[in-house]
Amino acid sequence: MSVGQSIDWASPDGQLLVASVYRQMQRRLLRGPLIALALLSVVGAIWAVSFHNVFFLLAAAVLGLLVWWNARRSLAQVLRTARNSGVTEFRLDQEEGALHVINAQGRFRLPLSQLDGVIRYPGALSVRYGGGATMMIPDGPVRTALER
Repeated sequence: MSVGQSIDWASPDGQLLVASVYRQMQRRLLRGPLIALALLSVVGAIWAVSFHNVFFLLAAAVLGLLVWWNARRSLAQVLRTARNSGVTEFRLDQEEGALHVINAQGRFRLPLSQLDGVIRYPGALSVRYGGGATMMIPDGPVRTALER
C-alpha cells in the first residue's frame, strides 16, 4: 500500500508552517543556553552590586546577542532551504518499507529502518534519519501512516 502527499514549501503557507515548527524546535534546543543566560545575568547583577564590576553583565549581554543572532540566522537558512526545495512530494510505500521524497533537489529513498527519531509538533512531524539529518513532514496521510 502506498500513501502520498505533497506540499509547496515556497508558498506563503509552506513558509509559515516551516517558521512555526522551526520556532518550536528552537525553543526546545535553546532551553539550555537561555537558562545559562538567566543565571549569568543574575550572577552579573549580584557581582555588579557587590564589587562595582560589570564584567558578568557584559558577558550576559554578549551571550544574549549571540543566541539571538544564531537563532535568527538559522531560521533564515531553514526558510531559504525550504523555499529552494519548492514542491515536495512524500510517498510512503509500506510494502517496500521506504519513504520516497521528491523535490527540486532530487529523488530520495529513505528506508523506514533508517528513521531514528520522530518528534511531533502541531502542524508537522520532524523525522530524524541517517546521520542526524532532519526532515519535516506536514500534517496529512503520510504523517498519519508514519505515526502508526
